[in-house]
Amino acid sequence: MARLVFYHHPQAENFSLKFSSSSVAELRSQQERSNESTKLIGYPFDTPVYVLYEGDSEIESAQDVDFDQEWLSDRIRDLPRAGQVVAFRLVELLEAAVDVRDEDEFRLYKEFEPQKIQQALDHVSWGAPLPNVAGEVMSNLILRHSLPNANHRTGIAMLQFCIESVDPDFEMPRTHVDDDTWREWVDPYIVDSKRLITIRRNNLRFKQLEDLDVDLVERKDGIQIRLVEFELDMHWREALSKYAEQHESHCTDFAQAVLERADQDDLLDRQGPTKQEFITYLENGLVERDFREMF
Repeated sequence: MARLVFYHHPQAENFSLKFSSSSVAELRSQQERSNESTKLIGYPFDTPVYVLYEGDSEIESAQDVDFDQEWLSDRIRDLPRAGQVVAFRLVELLEAAVDVRDEDEFRLYKEFEPQKIQQALDHVSWGAPLPNVAGEVMSNLILRHSLPNANHRTGIAMLQFCIESVDPDFEMPRTHVDDDTWREWVDPYIVDSKRLITIRRNNLRFKQLEDLDVDLVERKDGIQIRLVEFELDMHWREALSKYAEQHESHCTDFAQAVLERADQDDLLDRQGPTKQEFITYLENGLVERDFREMF
């Protein structure tokens, strides 16, 4: 039977795996040095594995945050204009996602980090073929993880806006069955995206698990990562770069699948927008649009 360890603590999803060992004493020592809230799990394999999880004791509910103009302005005033525009639209999308879901179940797992939005925009090959630009916009926003939740949902929405900035008549194929379920054609892309971003941030932690003969890591949503399928033994900076490239390629494939599913093969070879064209569309092309329809 496969030896499986949870990436998120099964009773507290805001706690994630930080350290593992075959020694309880080593784990306790690591726990004493931690500045975060911690939880421990011992996995009773033939050779036991002990895992330290770190996280925040409190998860904020979306209904406790007032996403008003003052709240947002305080957080984005130091960004360049492009970053401010994208941040504004992302927060609108987050509000829409909260609106469509049960607010009691929609949790905010981290702080809003708008400076990462500008970093994402700086890593897009603006003016390249449209699937590349749209895929890179989606990929880099997901990789930077600037929002406290819904980064995949809003990343797909930004991919859609990127295509619309080139062809305003583009009709995006539906990506959700309902609030919580991706459509069958989308689901493999989302699952593999979540695998890649989890591996990217945790290659050394997962190498530690692999050395303890763990076969599988399961993150929330039941997504399993088979460790032998990934290269883990590298410097963490190399892993950040390697898996970012893989994730960008993966999202570019998704952008191409979106265009093909929408019967828009003519857009596959079209030039993507420049950064200014994209920002102009976000500012002027989405006025009074009800983003709830996208979720």
